[in-house]
Parts: sequence; C-alpha cells; structure tokens
Amino acid sequence: MTTTVKATYANGVLTPTEPLDIEEGKEVTLSINDVNAASGGLAAIARRVKELHKSMPSDATDGLPADLAKNKKHYLYGYPKGEDA
Repeated sequence: MTTTVKATYANGVLTPTEPLDIEEGKEVTLSINDVNAASGGLAAIARRVKELHKSMPSDATDGLPADLAKNKKHYLYGYPKGEDA
C-alpha cells in the first residue's frame, strides 16, 4: 500500500500534517519530495533542460535521420514519408 502524506520537518523529526492509518511502531519507507524545490515553475524546467543538454555527448544525435522532424509520423508510427498532415 502506498500513501502520500504531507509532513513538516523540525528538530530532526518528521511530523505528518494529518493522522496516519498506520499501526504504532510499524516500520515504513519514506520517499521525500521537497515541495519548494519542485515548485520552481518554468524557470526550473528551463534550468533542468539546460543541464541535460550539457550532459549529452556531442555525438548523441549523429545517428538520427536529417528529416526526423519533417517525417516524425513515419519514424514513430510508420506513416509514408512526406508532408505531415
């Protein structure tokens, strides 16, 4: 079972903002998502895209066809090559 709960971290303790339906003393695994870091909006997305672009090897696109954008439906779905409708 997976449950998503918001919590506050203070003095080394995570405190849920709502009651949990968990047996006292039960061991659980936490996945922590920093809400403030995730809410960076478009600027955060742009920064991440730049980071990913910088990390790509220079020859990463060497094997791609030159007409990939024009014939994307051909390469993705098998449509005949030509004008995309």
